[in-house]
Amino acid sequence: MQSIEGTGIDKDALQRYIEEQIYTLPGTDRHRGVFTVLLTGSRAVGTHAPTSDVDIDVLCPQSICDSVRRACFEAGIISSVDSFWCSLKGDNWDRYFGEKMGRPHFSLNSLETVERQFAQYEDVPLWIWTNARIITDPGEQFQRVRDRFHGYPKDVLVRKIKYRWLLSGYWAVDGYPGNHAGDDEFLAAASSVLYSFQELLKMCFLVEGRPFPYPEKLMQEAETTDLGKELGPVIRRSVNLAVGKAEPDLDPWERLDRAIEPVRHQDPGTEGERLWNACARAMVAAGVDEKWVEADWENIHELLSGSLGPPP
Repeated sequence: MQSIEGTGIDKDALQRYIEEQIYTLPGTDRHRGVFTVLLTGSRAVGTHAPTSDVDIDVLCPQSICDSVRRACFEAGIISSVDSFWCSLKGDNWDRYFGEKMGRPHFSLNSLETVERQFAQYEDVPLWIWTNARIITDPGEQFQRVRDRFHGYPKDVLVRKIKYRWLLSGYWAVDGYPGNHAGDDEFLAAASSVLYSFQELLKMCFLVEGRPFPYPEKLMQEAETTDLGKELGPVIRRSVNLAVGKAEPDLDPWERLDRAIEPVRHQDPGTEGERLWNACARAMVAAGVDEKWVEADWENIHELLSGSLGPPP
């Protein structure tokens, strides 16, 4: 077992949870010999709050995974044979880690799925797997897969950065209604503002050659990156404006206009110029061609035509 120091989890409680909730699953009598058990999520990374839940991922060969899923479906433990996510039911779920922590849960996936995710450089799964803490790993079956990952190849990384940068601009320019024709457009407008900044948060990881986490963790985790530390205050202020947490007495459309301004306007001396310069420096340092960065919105055809490929 890897050290779980700093996770806020009691080692004995974790082992008891694994014994009683995972090793008792129907479908195979060889659990210990085939199951890799990982601690994942914010507690594995060390950015959890006292109330954060306990995320466990279980991995095994595809044939065993399929067998366990079928048996668990037949036993009524899961509702579909295509996926497996199990959370403790009832009122005594806190018997393992206490009532202050969130409800513990675990997922079951195949090692082949993990190998494919690494091979295809799927960002969110890679963030999960590269940050996971190994509880048990028979024959180092997971460790060997993870050890083969040495970061994104340069062409893959550059494509990902370009895609996220252009998509952020797309939401800010083409996705944001500019004439405020009616309140029926407000949902689309507010969503566009948030999507634009979400793409910038993903870029904070990519310019460092790192995978980004799922949306719930994007803001918090992005502020551990160099670019995220620089952009964090701007993005937080814009998000707070968009959702009405900041300037709640303002007209909602005016709040959205102020929120999206750092992405839409790069006039000299403005917050938008500082944001653009910070992103431009980070993209060039990561290997994006300087002329491409300078061309900026003129590159939007690469996104719209599909020449950058499907969402990376």
